[in-house]
Amino acid sequence: MDDLFWDERLTLLYRTWCEKKGARAAPTRDDFDPAEIFALMPIMHLIDVIREPLGFRHRLVGTELVERMGRDVTGRWVDADTYGEAATEIFDGLKIIATEVRPYRRRARLDWHKQHWLTTEAVEMPLLGPDGEVNMVLRGATFFVRAERLPERLEFMPLAA
Repeated sequence: MDDLFWDERLTLLYRTWCEKKGARAAPTRDDFDPAEIFALMPIMHLIDVIREPLGFRHRLVGTELVERMGRDVTGRWVDADTYGEAATEIFDGLKIIATEVRPYRRRARLDWHKQHWLTTEAVEMPLLGPDGEVNMVLRGATFFVRAERLPERLEFMPLAA
């Protein structure tokens, strides 16, 4: 597990998610004590899963993410207004996480963003609501300027839970 991510904070967030879920398919938001993950909050997103029609809205966006991206998307939907050309692939990835109830690693070049030279790496993990359905996606993300470009614009890989 240690070599899954370029940033050790993503490894720590993923390990914490795995510990909190125990034998369940995923943990709940209430399983996380903010004091336990306080150091990780600057790189975290909480994304609400809205059903019928399916949609995703940013509930919380960490300060490091806001600084790096140059904008705060709290309260905004995952759509073309927010993500431009990348909206469909981001939406589809969140849909997979919400329906499969499993974590994923995302690495992507930010070709669609004004800081197109950046590469992002993220761990994206489902959180269950009281009804046992995924009601949020917990996402940790970091950014890199890499000497070598990713061979593909997007790598979206399921992780063993």
